[in-house]
Amino acid sequence: MMQLSLYVMFMTKSFQQHFVYRANTLILMLGSFLKLFVLISVWRGLFAGRDEINGITYDNMILFVLINLLVGTLTYSNIGDKMGEKVISGNISTDLLRPIAFKTYIIADQWGENLFRFLFSAVPACIIYFIFMSMPSIPTEPLRILLFLVSVTSGIMIIYHIHYLLGLTSFWTGNSYYIDWFMRAFFELFAGTFVPLWFYPQLLLQIGTYLPFRLVTFEPIAIFVGKTSISGAIGIIALQWGWIVVLLLVERLVWNRAQNKVFIQGG
Repeated sequence: MMQLSLYVMFMTKSFQQHFVYRANTLILMLGSFLKLFVLISVWRGLFAGRDEINGITYDNMILFVLINLLVGTLTYSNIGDKMGEKVISGNISTDLLRPIAFKTYIIADQWGENLFRFLFSAVPACIIYFIFMSMPSIPTEPLRILLFLVSVTSGIMIIYHIHYLLGLTSFWTGNSYYIDWFMRAFFELFAGTFVPLWFYPQLLLQIGTYLPFRLVTFEPIAIFVGKTSISGAIGIIALQWGWIVVLLLVERLVWNRAQNKVFIQGG
């Protein structure tokens, strides 16, 4: 119970810290709306005169873009960069002395930031879109919505743990920037966020099936828009949790070695 209250406290502090800079909040909101406007304009042009492409309708794509903006805000992570900076500056020693696990603290801080971006950037941008444009049809099946929420939560856990593992590499390299940058590029290519995997060539699609990136945002959104069956959604969630277990096991191994590294460097 104490750990949960500390988690909420650190998350709240992170949220409040970003709330102070109101000009940044306005810029974030306008940036999100501009991104939304550009993406929708691109897809409107690609679907001009066509009812569907590869079995995907224009309404499917608009709903995908809108939900992707919301989910993408929640799955954003720069945990690896933050950990690298703490290792370089030496502040990691202070963080390790906090009355809360370092992993819990760093994830709570990221979650507070993402919650702020979600409420004051992504949601307002979608509301502005709904005011001036037509709202796409949204699935109303309770079970599908529930599976979507479970899948999104699992996707958040996957991406946070991936970036946390990348951050742990900074104990050896002294900087996780290049590894984190490489992983972001990999994520953009195989996660199906900018261009959905529905339109990928077969080779890239096959490679992507062996990686966890598509499970972060693309598969949850595919469940929501109705492109994945209920049984398929359950299978996706099971696969997500399989990856979470693997990441937790690897994380424990790497964390144990990282602690020994800190002890040796600190004398």
